[in-house]
Amino acid sequence: MFGDWYNWLIEVFGIVLTGISIKCMDDLLDAEYDQCVGRQTLAGKLGKAILPYALLVLAIGIFVAKEIALVLFLASYAIGMGHDLREKMPTGLPGWGEGLAALVFGMLLAGPIPMIWGLMIIGAVQLLDDLVDIYKDTQSGQRNSAVRLGVVETTLLAVICFLFAVLLDAKDSVLVLLATPLVHMILELMGGDK
Repeated sequence: MFGDWYNWLIEVFGIVLTGISIKCMDDLLDAEYDQCVGRQTLAGKLGKAILPYALLVLAIGIFVAKEIALVLFLASYAIGMGHDLREKMPTGLPGWGEGLAALVFGMLLAGPIPMIWGLMIIGAVQLLDDLVDIYKDTQSGQRNSAVRLGVVETTLLAVICFLFAVLLDAKDSVLVLLATPLVHMILELMGGDK
């Protein structure tokens, strides 16, 4: 019994580290937008220096919670590319191409079911984040999914994604749901994510 709790705590630790890394990298990419709307983030505070820290935290997260951390990172990458489907990325590929490449790598490295689970749970977390940010995003002209689809539709989609994720892997879905507010609290304590 104690062994299960210990393993779950270690997995939550890895998920939290991975979440911090994902959030810091996302905030680095959104630094100009966040600055325009007056949002303080750790990436805004540290600038480009956040990148090596984010990579270090990701590496530790993957070491601690091997498969789940990798799946969460690649799913986040794939979903993140979905916002700029046609925009050319530095690789020369359009956003959808890079997202598809992340999906394929994830399926090859972890398997199709874990990768589909990752897309569903990260999709649910992203949709919930869009609901939380709807006021600021509406004020700034940013068109997140809650602004584009509507609050009710986005809420239903988040619930569907979460339920599908639970059907695929109930334990890890709950662990990600528990880890998500921890990521935000830790980043806020570090002086960002306000």
